[in-house]
Amino acid sequence: MYLQRIDLSAVKKDGYWDEAALDCCRREIEERLMEQKQIPWQQEAKQIGSALYRKMFAASGYNALTKTMLPIRQMGGVIDGHGMLKLTHLRCETDPVSGRITGMTAGDGYWFADDMEPDSPFLEEYARTVIEAYGKCGLNNPYVHQFRMYIDFHNIQYIRTHVRGGTDFQKLKAYAKKTGRRLDYSSSSRLHNRKLKKDLGRLTRQTNDKVKAENGLSEFIIRMRPDKYGPAEQFVTQWDYLRADKTTGFIDSDPAAYTMEEYKPIIETESFNYCKNDRAVVDGMRGLHTLLDVNPANGKTGYENDLKKEGKKYWAADKVYREEFTGKNQIVQKLWNFLPRKYH
Repeated sequence: MYLQRIDLSAVKKDGYWDEAALDCCRREIEERLMEQKQIPWQQEAKQIGSALYRKMFAASGYNALTKTMLPIRQMGGVIDGHGMLKLTHLRCETDPVSGRITGMTAGDGYWFADDMEPDSPFLEEYARTVIEAYGKCGLNNPYVHQFRMYIDFHNIQYIRTHVRGGTDFQKLKAYAKKTGRRLDYSSSSRLHNRKLKKDLGRLTRQTNDKVKAENGLSEFIIRMRPDKYGPAEQFVTQWDYLRADKTTGFIDSDPAAYTMEEYKPIIETESFNYCKNDRAVVDGMRGLHTLLDVNPANGKTGYENDLKKEGKKYWAADKVYREEFTGKNQIVQKLWNFLPRKYH
């Protein structure tokens, strides 16, 4: 009896939902009204990752290729002149002195649900949709590839603002303890310990460590030793360096706006994974991490923006590398102690 009264115009605006998803929304709202639940569904439907959004996303009759673009279109995704994905329906908040981006707001538009965790079901569902769409041919869509950086931003902000702790790493461990989910310390951090090309070939001590959420999708890069970029146990992320263009208010994607030193953490940054590793087999498909996450990030043949491409010209991952951190606060000293002193 409520269906005719439900006004979905706000949800439909810039939502690009098909009728199947909108019917799902109507049914969900009707059930809530019947149960006299006072929930602001108009806002929840626009919160990507919320319970209502997930139901609509699942109910949509769009094919997987279209679904992967749905949240990107809802946030006004465009590729700018420097090849960077920008979400034009969002407003960047910046530090008044440095101009660096500190937050994003969507007004009454679409944005990630504030309480969506790094281990959230929706991020797993979205990654599964990407696998369905691109698992056989490889990810060849710059929009979907670069959308990962905005998932990263949300995850970084979530840990920093929703969990207590003295450092980013302490907060991340507190999140794992609070939720009962393990952190994965097993992945190599080689790609996140970059050197200037002139320094390649000489073994140096590992500084940054990769830590992933239990599902292997959301990842965090942590500075384990203090250096000129910051203290130990701080996240190493491009989002601590990206600035907003003073004219447009969007991310400044011009490589000329950043220094050589700033390129390093921008390149070493975390990256959400659409598949946790190449060993995972999904619907008979293998090697999905390489196809969906690694190849698209290639600075020469992938789908990176100009800022990343420029940074990768100077800061490279060395094949001469030894993983030193193996979990939490533990450092493997054995291997290091056996090395010739010239490597210390």
